[in-house]
Amino acid sequence: MYEMIRNTLAHRGTGMPQAVVPRLGPVGVLAATVVAAAFILPPQVQAGDKDKEHAQHTAAVKWHAQSGNEGEVAGAGATLYTTEWGSSVHFEAAGLEPGHVYTLWWVVVNNPEACEAYPEPCTAGDVLADGNPAEAQVSYADGNVATDDGKATFSAHFTPGPIEGGWLPDQEFTNLWGAEHHFVVNDHGPLVAELMPGMMHTYRGGCSDDSPFPDSFPDTALADGEPGPNDCILTQSATLQQ
Repeated sequence: MYEMIRNTLAHRGTGMPQAVVPRLGPVGVLAATVVAAAFILPPQVQAGDKDKEHAQHTAAVKWHAQSGNEGEVAGAGATLYTTEWGSSVHFEAAGLEPGHVYTLWWVVVNNPEACEAYPEPCTAGDVLADGNPAEAQVSYADGNVATDDGKATFSAHFTPGPIEGGWLPDQEFTNLWGAEHHFVVNDHGPLVAELMPGMMHTYRGGCSDDSPFPDSFPDTALADGEPGPNDCILTQSATLQQ
């Protein structure tokens, strides 16, 4: 099925099918450079180490409640790399529906101490609370199509400062070394060629009105993308605390 999708979508001067070309995000080519650099951190940097020059944290990927599954996702994992240039994520998802379009959403919580259960991880209620005491922001990270064996890889980079396309008003990435990071995978359903590449770049792309959108999600999220015929669900997530 994955090969069929690749062959269906036209090559548009990129050298790769449109369905599997991830958007570089707000810092363009620089983002790709920094992500690549993050993946070759010195070998002494281990999970959870932090020396104010570079740090690496890893976390298991768990099933989201909307998926109907529980526990950790076998064969999946998330890694956060932080350097003076910003934070980069490498997220490997597994157990996905082959041929479905998926997007990864990045939640930055700049002030996790304001979350209700701190030092436990912040919740969606903390992130979307009135007044935003946690100083959180939610934004698109990456998109991909699941392979025939149900896998997809996502990568992105955020630099301190404004976050392009954030759901919440006037909130930047301000706490490079102390922010809490959440990553959530959204399943947009089977690829609809007429709705690409929007399905892979937006929260709402390809999703029907019957999709179980969380009541707390802001209008900026629900207006992000062209609706379609598929019932979309949040399917996997990971949390990384620094």
